Amino acid sequence: MDERFITLLQHVLSDNGHYDGRVDGLYGDITESGIAAMIAARSAEIDGDPADWSIRRRAIACLQLGCLDAGRAVGAIDGLWGPQTDNAVDEFEASLESGAEPVAWRDEAPAAANPHDWPGQSEADLTAFYGPGCDESRLVSVECPWQLSLDWDLTQRTNRIRCHQRVADSLGEILARVYEHYGEAELRRLGLHRYGGSYNCRAMRGGTKPSTHSWGIALDWYPSRNKLRWGRDRASLAAPDCDDWWRIWEAEGWVSLGRSRNFDWMHVQAAKID
Repeated sequence: MDERFITLLQHVLSDNGHYDGRVDGLYGDITESGIAAMIAARSAEIDGDPADWSIRRRAIACLQLGCLDAGRAVGAIDGLWGPQTDNAVDEFEASLESGAEPVAWRDEAPAAANPHDWPGQSEADLTAFYGPGCDESRLVSVECPWQLSLDWDLTQRTNRIRCHQRVADSLGEILARVYEHYGEAELRRLGLHRYGGSYNCRAMRGGTKPSTHSWGIALDWYPSRNKLRWGRDRASLAAPDCDDWWRIWEAEGWVSLGRSRNFDWMHVQAAKID
């Protein structure tokens, strides 16, 4: 746990009445006792049994609870550091520093080829085309030709992707073309087996409008190396080796925010810019 993490954690513990030391970013007995006290006090809100967790995982759960208290879309309180927790913590930290709400970064896309007539990304357009968001009755599973692992927990593996039924055929075609072009070994070398998820009923990060993930029409890839605010100078999926990956998606009308706006290189969606 680095100094930034511990500093934010100490703020959360203090706000919950479980830490009375200095907020100095230094981990010690008082911080550890505060973690134990907060986990015990709010165990009903935690997904899983923290008694079996490492101290780091319990600390992450406390930080997730702090983000939840601050109104951030943190997802499950499970002690796992995925892209949703990562972004919620960024927003929480920004609000502590400035007292202002962060600018909405997500769900913008450029005009491009659109053979399937994907709609614009306004809530009205998405609802007219796909139906209401967060409607799991419209979801289906598409098989991925290569093995996927959750980016934040590589022991969790799958080869099934949940998506909206209207994008399923297109997604299946894309995955088949990608696998044929790259092969398993190259996909793993590029980190394209490290999956960040698809369907997720939530607001767009940094905003209040529903995310395209709420319709099951967006996917995230290798989030830990393609963070929300990273540009092409840092994002791994901006490398030339990934150009064909993006061209395959774009040929089906899907939109990469990284390719168009140079942020959120993990994200691709079946929706166009308004």
